[in-house]
Amino acid sequence: MHDGYLFTLGICGSAEEDDPGPVMLNSLLAALPPVKRAAFLGTIPSDQPDQLIAEIITDMRDAELIVIVTPATTPQLPNRLNNLLRAAYAAGVGGRFATLIAVGPYAAAVLPALQAAAATCGLRIASTCAANTDDEPPLADVQAAYATARAALAPHALPH
Repeated sequence: MHDGYLFTLGICGSAEEDDPGPVMLNSLLAALPPVKRAAFLGTIPSDQPDQLIAEIITDMRDAELIVIVTPATTPQLPNRLNNLLRAAYAAGVGGRFATLIAVGPYAAAVLPALQAAAATCGLRIASTCAANTDDEPPLADVQAAYATARAALAPHALPH
């Protein structure tokens, strides 16, 4: 899919405009080289199949770095993000590097749950961050995770 470049996948546990997660993810991805894709998990009716999850799993298999940003407006992971991580575990997408960011008033409570779910999937956690809604995006952490993933998984990737 990425023709010799390092591929970064951004996943946001929210698609709400008033949520800080999408803004944070967009800022983080803008700080990385151009071969990237983003998935924003909005709400869907419970009686509707979640076709986006299968598409994201396909991208997870191809990505060297996965940036996961989740809203922390409640003390739990959003349901769709939790379902995605369960599906990622079942699909065996381990070995990719991940950086994990929880944003909002419950970030300190949500981040450990996100870390545990990502570790269960076999993702190699390169950095984590619990951020307040008005905090600056952890650009240096994500850029360092990118450099680590590049060195470990794609040392001969084309320059950006």
